Order: sequence, then structure tokens, then C-alpha cells
Amino acid sequence: CFQCHTDKKAQFRLPHSHPVLSGKMSCSDCHDPHKGSAIKGGGTQLHGRNETCAQCHRAQSGPFVFAHDAVKEGCTVCHDPHGSLNQKMLTQRNATLCLKCHSDLLTPSSPQMGPSGAHGGRFAQGTCWSAGCHEAIHGSQVNSSLRY
Repeated sequence: CFQCHTDKKAQFRLPHSHPVLSGKMSCSDCHDPHKGSAIKGGGTQLHGRNETCAQCHRAQSGPFVFAHDAVKEGCTVCHDPHGSLNQKMLTQRNATLCLKCHSDLLTPSSPQMGPSGAHGGRFAQGTCWSAGCHEAIHGSQVNSSLRY
């Protein structure tokens, strides 16, 4: 694969990636280069868009009573499966990832912002999940705010 896809080989050399270069998995675990869409479960197949990832990452795929909309859109909304500089192969670092979709939290008039709001100053304490607030980031069985 890497004879043509040299950019992907470089991504797998980033600090956080699937263990392809170490031989613990191969490109064909996720991709089928010989038929239809190159991504297993993609294209016109009946599998959901996350089915390829769910083969290994069952706990993150649910089903959840309250699923995070990002999970419904697909794992690659937040994760780069080939590799990233960020932990967990996240496409962006810290709260920046969340604010990509939840930009309403940035407006000064938002009821969630400010010292008395739910998010008052907490972005400085880490990510939305590592600060201990929305730790059920993929989905929750009991809380629509993905608290647990």
C-alpha cells in the first residue's frame, strides 16, 4: 500500500496512530482495495458508516440511549484513523475539537458561558471530557449531556 500511499505511511509515523507499521494490524483490516469503496462498510454496503471502526472499538460504538451526534456522523469527525499529533488520534486538540461543532459556547451572551454558567472558566482545566464534565463522550445510557 505504501508504495503509492506515501502520505499515509508518514501519518502512521505520528505519535498517535494505529499499529500498522509495527505489524499488529494491516491496511486491509479497514480497507478493501479490490472491490467497491476502498473503506469496508462504506459506499453502497449495508453496514453503517462506523462499522469498520466498531469491529475493534465496540464500547465506543454503542448503542446508546443518548448518542453524541458526532458518533452518528462518523468516527472520522473527531478521529484521524491514520494518525495524529493528538492523543486518541483526535483531529484537534483540547476543547478546540468540541468547539468545532459547539461554537455556541464561545459567544459572550451564551447562558453556558461566564462565571455563573456551566462552563465558566473550565476550558482552562482541560478538555470537555478530561475536566470531568462530559466524560461519556461517545454516548450515555442515562444522561443527555453525556455526563456519565
